Amino acid sequence: MSTYDKLLSATLSHPPDPNEPLPMSNRKATIFGTIVVFLAISWLAVVFRLWVRLRVVKEIGWDDVFVVAAQSLNTAAAVVVCLSVEAGLGHHMLYLGPGKIENYLLLFWVEHCIYLGNTALIKIALLLQYLRIFKAGVMRWICIGLLVTISLWGLAFSMVGWFACFPIQGTWDRTVPAKCYGFGFGDVPGFIAAFKAHSASNMMFDILIFITPMILFRTPHLRPKNLLAMAGVFTFGAVVVTTSVWRLHGIVSTKGGTYPYADFTWWSPTIIVLSCLEVDLAIICASMPIFWPIIERSFVAIFVSYEVKVVEERVSDCGLMHELEHMKTRDRGGSVKSNGTSTRELTNDEEEIGQSRKCPYTVGFDPLDEEAKTAGLKTEIQSKPREKWQL
Repeated sequence: MSTYDKLLSATLSHPPDPNEPLPMSNRKATIFGTIVVFLAISWLAVVFRLWVRLRVVKEIGWDDVFVVAAQSLNTAAAVVVCLSVEAGLGHHMLYLGPGKIENYLLLFWVEHCIYLGNTALIKIALLLQYLRIFKAGVMRWICIGLLVTISLWGLAFSMVGWFACFPIQGTWDRTVPAKCYGFGFGDVPGFIAAFKAHSASNMMFDILIFITPMILFRTPHLRPKNLLAMAGVFTFGAVVVTTSVWRLHGIVSTKGGTYPYADFTWWSPTIIVLSCLEVDLAIICASMPIFWPIIERSFVAIFVSYEVKVVEERVSDCGLMHELEHMKTRDRGGSVKSNGTSTRELTNDEEEIGQSRKCPYTVGFDPLDEEAKTAGLKTEIQSKPREKWQL
């Protein structure tokens, strides 16, 4: 008799109450409502992220590709989880019947393997995003080291998940004679150890990725609004880490759904929902630094006054150099782009840098002067915050 059959026999000897009321976490409305709502919010974050990268910054990157891939897999996993609810998730497995149990095990195998790969994809996306910031130095090498390690970690656990039994059909059809290990439930200790190993390592990598960019807080002359924005992003990242810790606690306390008795469909809803939320929150956290500056500038633009100033720009070698340096930005309609290691956008040094780059031939002039016939004209609209006392 297999270990799986022994557990079922032990459950049959002390069956759970078939009329036991469903906990809040096991109810269909709770599972559907939580998963669908957070999936929709994460899609909004991804769409807004892509809009900023494609229409505003006009510079798509590999981090965006991995975020889209992670969100696509996240959507597929959410659909499978909803299907598993119809297959018996949230109810006592003993009363589902052999057909429904097999269907549930198949759906759980698919959603769990997607989760194993997706946790690695979203971490890779975040690290690729960090590489936009850290262009050189020790922090860049730390990010590259984490990138390689997490890629191998995700590949290894994905292989263990997808090929937990030989033949693979033995993963969900327990009547097929198969050699299983780890997530394939060859034995109880190995099954529990596999879940604990992935959850613990996943939590560890979440913490490492969370604390890696905190060095940005050491940036000199950091502006208060950027300090608050960064603190908000890191606080949201802390929620992701907390979700990962909560999931690990659920796996340890229920021993992978086998304690106090084997009932995978009854003990798993909270763990499965937390798995989906962890990926949703990580995707939202990865997208926030991309689109938040656009939202901030949009709100600021509503509460500003404008003044017009006419200046002269003479075409010279200096002007040509200035044009080449900023051609990319002008073509983008004046969009602002973060260029990695430089933290100029976070500090108060922009005016000094701008003044040092000014062409010495750019001066004010009289538009009625004869010289205006050969000089170029430019109209600048400069914004100035409305005074607090002004109505």
